[in-house]
Amino acid sequence: MAFHTLPQPKTVRNNKLVGFTLIELLVVIAIIAILAAILFPVFAQVREKARQTSCLNNIKQITLALIQYQQDFDETVPFNRECSNPGSTYVCTSGAAILGWVDLIEPYVKNHQVFKCPSDSVPIEPYLPGDLDMQGKPASRGHVWLGSPHADGLYGGMYQCSYARNNNLANNGTNTAALAQVQYPTTTILILEFAANSGGGDSGNEHGSASPFSIVRDPSITASPCTGYDPTNTTNNRSNFFASLATEQVANERSQVSSVRHQGGGNYGFMDGHARWFKPDRIKGQCAYSGVTPAHPDATETGNDGTTPDFRL
Repeated sequence: MAFHTLPQPKTVRNNKLVGFTLIELLVVIAIIAILAAILFPVFAQVREKARQTSCLNNIKQITLALIQYQQDFDETVPFNRECSNPGSTYVCTSGAAILGWVDLIEPYVKNHQVFKCPSDSVPIEPYLPGDLDMQGKPASRGHVWLGSPHADGLYGGMYQCSYARNNNLANNGTNTAALAQVQYPTTTILILEFAANSGGGDSGNEHGSASPFSIVRDPSITASPCTGYDPTNTTNNRSNFFASLATEQVANERSQVSSVRHQGGGNYGFMDGHARWFKPDRIKGQCAYSGVTPAHPDATETGNDGTTPDFRL
């Protein structure tokens, strides 16, 4: 009787699956981390550069709108707001939404979105059903004057604007500079990046300044002393950089100073219509608002020498 042997399985050599070693995986992970550390900041800078360009375009449109307004209104820029102007009987109503300079030039831009910088992260406070305008109708424009705040402590129309207008050009009628008074249009600032605001004046009743005499600088900077109405000033830094800001604006500016909103600088529009980015150390402003004096009955301040951006004429 013959016996048959069952076939034996063949021996398979080197049948281990080949994979990465732990060291190789760690090297790959390290390379990816290094590339990410290099590329992510570059991507962030590219995105910020795009926002800076969009903001510069906003500034340009607002600048041209203000110049068009000048051409229609005796070569002067709009007052800070529609009511409670010197010599006017049209008084702002407490709790009513009033029109600021932003709203007065809106017909020339036809797009309210240009008043908000894409890098300004402060949200606009919406109007609530109880917010009415000066005619007693539901508010759809402007910002609330005085009145009672919403439940969040803010007022309708707050933070609708990321820009400010040079208050040396039209301090709500206290001083109003005509175009003929501007000695150097290419260096006289018309519009600038500023703390998120309501698009009106510099009154505390408007819950935020939108018409300053200087930029907001980092509070760590020590200002050099200077005197108002002195055209020989070379420092031109306000002694208190947050002097004209509402409490809410100060808090917002401490987290992101508007004059360095875009890669260490900000965008500016000038009286000749051009717009450009500058670092804050290039900007000259007034020491303070010195008011009407016998020597300066129109309260405008001079000193612009035509060499660098300046709030003064």
